[in-house]
Amino acid sequence: MEKIKKILSAGFVGSSVVLLAACGGGGSGTDSVSTGSLTLGITDAPIDSADSVTVVFDSVTLQGPERTTIEFDEPMVIDLLDFQNGERVLLLDEQELLAGDYQFIRLGIVEEGSFIEVEGQQFPLEVPSGSQSGLQLNRGFTLAAGGVSDFTVDFDLRRSITVTGNGDYMLRPTLRIVDALQAVNLTGVIDESFIIDPACNNGDNNDMGNVVYLFSTQDVVPQDVQGNDGDPIASANVEFNSATGEYEYTIGFVAVGNYTLAFTCDALLDNPEEDNLDVVNFPFVENIAVGSN
Repeated sequence: MEKIKKILSAGFVGSSVVLLAACGGGGSGTDSVSTGSLTLGITDAPIDSADSVTVVFDSVTLQGPERTTIEFDEPMVIDLLDFQNGERVLLLDEQELLAGDYQFIRLGIVEEGSFIEVEGQQFPLEVPSGSQSGLQLNRGFTLAAGGVSDFTVDFDLRRSITVTGNGDYMLRPTLRIVDALQAVNLTGVIDESFIIDPACNNGDNNDMGNVVYLFSTQDVVPQDVQGNDGDPIASANVEFNSATGEYEYTIGFVAVGNYTLAFTCDALLDNPEEDNLDVVNFPFVENIAVGSN
């Protein structure tokens, strides 16, 4: 199964699309309908337990001045783990749409062909209701006449992949959508002392379980991912950079604002559906402000 490898810097042009909804109005000159353009990308916050998380997308539906469904000529087979640390793949690239107010964006998912790979073995990836109703993002936006809107959807797999009692893998996406024109990539360094702390619950492997969690306001008492309103809004692995000799992280597409950043070396023990604060510790916590530059 061929994977889409192109990223933003490659100037990805999405598959040919068919605009199913009528544009209305018609004509030329002053009678023509005003339009703008929409770019829509996908990125991912990483997950430690998988080698691949491949999802098949076949369409994008938008509810605006009228409901518009854009179907891809061929389904887009995307390994979400290929697009981390500020990289993204585009579902729509400057797609022309009617100007006006939009209420939601819905991603069409094909469950057949979607899979997760763990330790070299592939398992079907169930997407509850995904094949029937898609994945809906209820964020409104206004597309100005002649304007450009650019959004990035973060799947945050650390919060989205669960394993059932039968051993089946399910994708219940915890989606974060960000205005890419108003967002930046947040990068930083974690001191080595936190990585090699003997109190870490990652055993003898200092390269595993090192993660920073980002919370939506400042002065947050951090928690692990539990599936509730206190969860981090984004996360990133902390990895050793041999060129700099430092442990670094990048959280892609962070909106301008104030946040709490917390580091843990115990992320391997973080079950996204339960409270693991007895084993997931946060030895480093700080308030940060993300600006536009």
